[in-house]
Amino acid sequence: MGARSAADSVIWVARGLRKGFSLLVARVKGLRRAVRGDNFRMAQRLRLALPLYVRHLEEPLRNDITRLFEVSGLWVRNVGDRRQTKRRTLQLIRRIVSRIKLPQTVLVDDARLSSLAS
Repeated sequence: MGARSAADSVIWVARGLRKGFSLLVARVKGLRRAVRGDNFRMAQRLRLALPLYVRHLEEPLRNDITRLFEVSGLWVRNVGDRRQTKRRTLQLIRRIVSRIKLPQTVLVDDARLSSLAS
């Protein structure tokens, strides 16, 4: 019984992390859409939750998310050249999305994890 509950907790943690990354990807893509459409209110709401994800990320991605938070803040507050800031924000978003892409083998990983539980 103890081994089964340990395997269940491993499955739960793996799915939780994957769900967190997919939510981060959705938030970053939503920010991209808001920036492209010049929707400042939506961009502000989406960027405010970015720091919540930072502590769970590895170093290069953590730096990109931090930088995105800073640059998008400049864009929302209209500091400096707005076109250049918008361009920089969209470049950072492209880099982040390419780094976070979840592998297509997610279903295979789920099958492996569920075999541990049985």
